[in-house]
Amino acid sequence: MPSFLLAVALLLLSFIASARADLNNDTSPTFFFHSRPEIHAPIIQFDVLWPDFVSPGYIFLSPYRNVDPGPYIYDNYGNLVWSGAGLMGPMVGHAPRVCDYQGEDHLCFYQGEQYQGFARGHGMIMNNEYRVIKTVESGGSTAQADMHEFRVLPGGKTALMTVYQTRQYDLADFGIERGMGWIVDSVFQEVDIETNDVVFEWRAMDHVSPSFSYTLPGTTDTSGDGRSRNSPWDYFHINSIDKNDDGDYLISSRHMAAVYKISGEDGHVIWELNGANPSFHNLNLHFSSQHHARWLKENSTHTVLSLFDNASNHYNTTNPWSRGMSIAINHVDRTASMLQEWLAPEAAGGLLSGSQGNMQVLKDGHVMIGWGNNPFFSEHLPTGEAVMYGKLAQPESGVVNYRVYKFEWSGTPRDSPALWTYSRTGTSVAGMVFYVSWNGATEVQSWQFYAANDASGPWEFVGNATKRGFETRLRIETVKSYAFAEALDEHGNVLRRSAVTKTFVPSAGLMPSCDDWSCQQHPALAEGEVIEAHAPFVANGGANWNTGLNSVNYYMRQPMSMGASIASIAGPLGVGVAVVALLALCLYKHRAMRGMSGWQRSLQQRAVGLQEVLSPDGVRQRLLRQYKRVGDAETGL
Repeated sequence: MPSFLLAVALLLLSFIASARADLNNDTSPTFFFHSRPEIHAPIIQFDVLWPDFVSPGYIFLSPYRNVDPGPYIYDNYGNLVWSGAGLMGPMVGHAPRVCDYQGEDHLCFYQGEQYQGFARGHGMIMNNEYRVIKTVESGGSTAQADMHEFRVLPGGKTALMTVYQTRQYDLADFGIERGMGWIVDSVFQEVDIETNDVVFEWRAMDHVSPSFSYTLPGTTDTSGDGRSRNSPWDYFHINSIDKNDDGDYLISSRHMAAVYKISGEDGHVIWELNGANPSFHNLNLHFSSQHHARWLKENSTHTVLSLFDNASNHYNTTNPWSRGMSIAINHVDRTASMLQEWLAPEAAGGLLSGSQGNMQVLKDGHVMIGWGNNPFFSEHLPTGEAVMYGKLAQPESGVVNYRVYKFEWSGTPRDSPALWTYSRTGTSVAGMVFYVSWNGATEVQSWQFYAANDASGPWEFVGNATKRGFETRLRIETVKSYAFAEALDEHGNVLRRSAVTKTFVPSAGLMPSCDDWSCQQHPALAEGEVIEAHAPFVANGGANWNTGLNSVNYYMRQPMSMGASIASIAGPLGVGVAVVALLALCLYKHRAMRGMSGWQRSLQQRAVGLQEVLSPDGVRQRLLRQYKRVGDAETGL
């Protein structure tokens, strides 16, 4: 990338990061970590938490809108375990969960570009080092995969995916007569993970008529008006897929207010629960705008399933509160009934969520519920009582979350731990503080710290600390200029070591804003307040002084390539000089014996010229062309 483009990109990213940091307020507070200040993970507020009663495991979620979007993992106390925000660019990362792939636990989630009510993207599979090892695409000639379902099936051979396919359609019967109508065909596929070949495909338009939809064109924020390809009518809105051992599928249609069992042989609708053409008589059951239908049990006479009943689409309401729900279908007498419901533990009695949400039944029978556009989640006993109720942000923040899961997980990142060390005065009067973290590591039990007055040692063991939350801190009475940390497992084995870091000591100008633990963050400027920035004078021998480039007299006009230092350039160039010179000398001697022609002389001249350009002096002059003299810059010359 050209250097000026890189500079622009970095500048834009800095603006984005600054803007998101400003969201650290009362409605969407975020963590601050000294060792990883770029992480802005939401702080979970618990209204209910009974640690002795919650199920073991980690909480997987992925908030978006007015927050750094991406997958996150938390423990049962609300401590951040892993932030995947920004890992694959500025895209959403819906519904992270543990999946079985190649016989081992992996982290699976959907990544894509979010639109109103759907998305375009693909499935992601990560190993326990948080490295992407596989992406899964929709197959055939359809659009890119949609956000509503990406699920790797047990065994890890195939995955279920939803696709929202725009199609031209005659909508004259729905009042769209002045031109071609546009409609969304809800598609689901089972695809081979390794080849992306389509194993099975089902299209709603082939089996369910738009005339049965409860959501007409232009009636909700996700319906579309059907008059253009930019606003096609989403008459069906598929939002979940499940598969049973018989090879049949269970799908949920939000805009049909129905759950369908689909034949895995030919795609025909075996039965419809709720909706406009129900196959069963509802006894004490009704739901609408639902999400996340899942089989729990099934035999020849009965089916038990779960779903999240939104009971609202922000415009119409069929129940006072959204709820998790278990449902029993009796295939003998063709009836359906609600077995149990789970409500949010709000003082008002519940919570109404007009979009998104899910219900997960855990191995021990506990129920985990994500409350959709209300960025909350809860865990309940099988009897219904809430033992956990956490909030990522307040509803007025605009932050939303599609699904929340709980799984057991073990992660050992390929990245190294991050360490930041600080001393208020650089003397033993104030001591020294270590801040250390390891994003995604689940097996760390403690940290041990080493320090020295030289970056190459000798190193002195200066202390240890039990891991506490995402970032652990330790204060010691002595001060050293350099330090590193080691992560230890429960047996005291070293898992990984941080890089060597230099201790930060504030200047005399900054010191009044610091204490023995750190310096306070700069307060927000008052409206209309302006701080004039100025460039400090750095005397010879100062922190930025460099005899190689004499940076007292020069400053960067255009940044060099990221990661390239003078030493890293001059080292390889020195080798290159030697090789070129040797080749030129051999060629010169060989040709001299046979007489030197014009083209041979030209070749020799070019070799000598290249040697001059690549010599240390030549490199230095080329680098200095990227600088201006300070004096010239001040005079504008």
